[in-house]
Amino acid sequence: MSLDGGLANAPDSMLIEKPRFPVRAILLHGWLPSPLKKLYYRLKGYRIGRGVSLGFGSVILGRDVTVGDHVRIEFLTFIRGHTLRIGAHVQIGAATMLDTPHLQIGEGTKINEQVFVGGLQFPDSRLVVGRNCQIMQMTFINPTRSIVIGDDTGIGGDCLIFGHTSWLSQFEGYPVEFDAIEIGNSVSIAWRVFILPGTRIADGAVIGANSLVRGTIPGRCLAVGFPARVVSREPDFPRLVPSEEKAGMLERVLAELMSFLAAEGFHCHRDGSIFTVTGPSPHGWFRRRRIWRLALHLKPFVDSDPDLPEADVVVSLFRIPTGLRARLAQRPCVWLDLEAKERSERGNDLAEEAAHHLRRYGVRFFRAKDDTG
Repeated sequence: MSLDGGLANAPDSMLIEKPRFPVRAILLHGWLPSPLKKLYYRLKGYRIGRGVSLGFGSVILGRDVTVGDHVRIEFLTFIRGHTLRIGAHVQIGAATMLDTPHLQIGEGTKINEQVFVGGLQFPDSRLVVGRNCQIMQMTFINPTRSIVIGDDTGIGGDCLIFGHTSWLSQFEGYPVEFDAIEIGNSVSIAWRVFILPGTRIADGAVIGANSLVRGTIPGRCLAVGFPARVVSREPDFPRLVPSEEKAGMLERVLAELMSFLAAEGFHCHRDGSIFTVTGPSPHGWFRRRRIWRLALHLKPFVDSDPDLPEADVVVSLFRIPTGLRARLAQRPCVWLDLEAKERSERGNDLAEEAAHHLRRYGVRFFRAKDDTG
């Protein structure tokens, strides 16, 4: 008999076992419809908000879990960790795997299909993604140490963000590195960018496609290459856009939105600053026809409580005063404020179409709490 108690021929095992895919959880409760799955998670002590949708095959596994209102998690996605914080209005696409001890996703952020977060990590590894961010499909993020991504930042598809570099033996003189990564607010990272450990990218920077990033990238600049180098910065990049040009841009963007709606069978008409959209409501069994009105405001508000035409949506190029926001909320009317990058917390069908269309041009809105006075 062997000294190991007869286990000499047993397969290799470890003290810590963690299957890459939570097959058992998927088989046990992943198939449940969303209402029953939410009930199951609440019974486990998870804090699940209102209007949450959990797709078929999706599972959440954690010790301390909070999921905000109106979160949507698509099918065959799993989220696993010790502490999980998912803000309101977050969308996570199908077949995505988020596996890290500490995960925080800010309100309004969208993570596309087939994004993978995992790999070599430590007990204090964490991924923090700010508000109104977007991570495109097929991106691989390895938070060996802390990875923090600021608000309003976009990460293109096929990107690699690695918190470690190691393979060959450190005892033989090869480099082994584990370090944090910080990506600031309003950063744009194009497709197929590789970000190495220890990288710091400041607010407003743009990283060109196929770049390799290491070290510090200053704010409000364009950096490209292998390795990435700054090729343009203020005042050339980004350029200053005059108010008159901004007004023309916004008018063209909304006119384009109307052409999209017209192509889908809606009747669209413009009279001065008012866009009228007529068509079937997307809700309900009978899809009755209704009329939406969008008011466009292109001048600074000189009065904190001006008279505005009756509308379902107000799109303003300039900051909307607090008092007017409260009045619009009481109507109720959804407002979109381009200068402040804010919108009313509530929405309606036309407002969501306008906000979605403006995203094409890099305009994303943070939801502000409606103040009804």
